[in-house]
Amino acid sequence: MNYVYKEGIALQNEIEQTVVPDTAVALWQLGQAGIVIKGSAPTSDTGNVPMVAVDPFLSGTNRAENPDNEFIREYNPPIEPEQLAQLTAVLITHHHGDHLDTKTITRLHHAAKHVKFVVPAPHAEILRDAGVADEAIISARAGEKLELPGVGVLPIAAAHTVYEQDEAGDHLYLGYLIDMSGISIYHSGDTVVTDTLMDTVVPLRPQIAILPVNGSDYERTRRNIVGNMSAREAVDFAVAIKADLLLPNHYDMFPNNRDNPAHFVDYLFHQQRQQKFHMLAVGERFIYLP
Repeated sequence: MNYVYKEGIALQNEIEQTVVPDTAVALWQLGQAGIVIKGSAPTSDTGNVPMVAVDPFLSGTNRAENPDNEFIREYNPPIEPEQLAQLTAVLITHHHGDHLDTKTITRLHHAAKHVKFVVPAPHAEILRDAGVADEAIISARAGEKLELPGVGVLPIAAAHTVYEQDEAGDHLYLGYLIDMSGISIYHSGDTVVTDTLMDTVVPLRPQIAILPVNGSDYERTRRNIVGNMSAREAVDFAVAIKADLLLPNHYDMFPNNRDNPAHFVDYLFHQQRQQKFHMLAVGERFIYLP
């Protein structure tokens, strides 16, 4: 069965050739939490259109390689890392393998030395150990804004399912508020809803919220599968932060760690019908023009 809308060279060409309208962004779903976001105008310093990927997971185990691993991709990666060589940066939310994928990162790094890798400060060493050059690594800390060519990035602490910090006080899990082409996009990474998260994000009023909806339960927790927002929590959170558009993620790749996205739509329909949303197919382009 084919789970991918567009893939390979066709997807690469679409990403590279899409001309984004002014004050708009284009987004492409890569699967799980992975997404590409492209801006509208070349930056004055580089002459390139800004483009970032968040948590691209473009490798992964299949059943033939490791029959004992319960985390088996349900579909192949829609694009190869080398086909994303036009990226400005990759934003990594945390160290779990479906978010910080060293195979994807090292292949992209070898193909495009200009690409920067933004990673929670406690995990920068993982990239160095994988062979990524120091000059390509940017250590991210909650609340410390980063300026990339054409892109502003504000790291926001995430609780997966609790807040964790290293000895230096740096958070292990982050989300990112991305400012591009006059549009603000909040990619939460893996997190549950907390009072701290509410207090941080509500004043920011992101226009787009990209949130996990796979939730958690006893059986998954027993197997050390760390949980996230449920579909209901993600919807209510998006409404609370007054996001214009809600994009759910983190429900489509691993059969052992998901919740039915129909519950997400059902709750929206019955309780928060005014909230705009879109469920992206893997490899689908979505252009957001407010």
